[in-house]
Amino acid sequence: MMSIDGIWVFEVAGAFGWDRISTVFLEKGRYLGGGSAIYSTGNYTIKGKKVTMRIDVTQHGKKIAMYGEKHHHFSTLISAKIKKKGKRIDGTVSLEGARSTAARYHVRWLKQEKIPGFPD
Repeated sequence: MMSIDGIWVFEVAGAFGWDRISTVFLEKGRYLGGGSAIYSTGNYTIKGKKVTMRIDVTQHGKKIAMYGEKHHHFSTLISAKIKKKGKRIDGTVSLEGARSTAARYHVRWLKQEKIPGFPD
């Protein structure tokens, strides 16, 4: 099984290109991330090159609309594929329990490096 453990940058496709949202730490099925206005926790599973994630996101400070809705705390579901020999993950995200089924966004993770002191 391919490992995606490491430090990643999480980006969402926006109207003007890719928006960097947070730094993410992936480690043995665990997802931890944070940025200037959010933090996120969750888990992921890998089957071949397919990755499924469930991420809980909390906004701190002023709330903004994310994935088509404005909430302090929300959960997302992500379906993605590992690409570029494990250096990139591309997928789509949707808001769990969204009022609309139309809101699906393209997302990607770009691997920055392995977690220091953690084996490959």
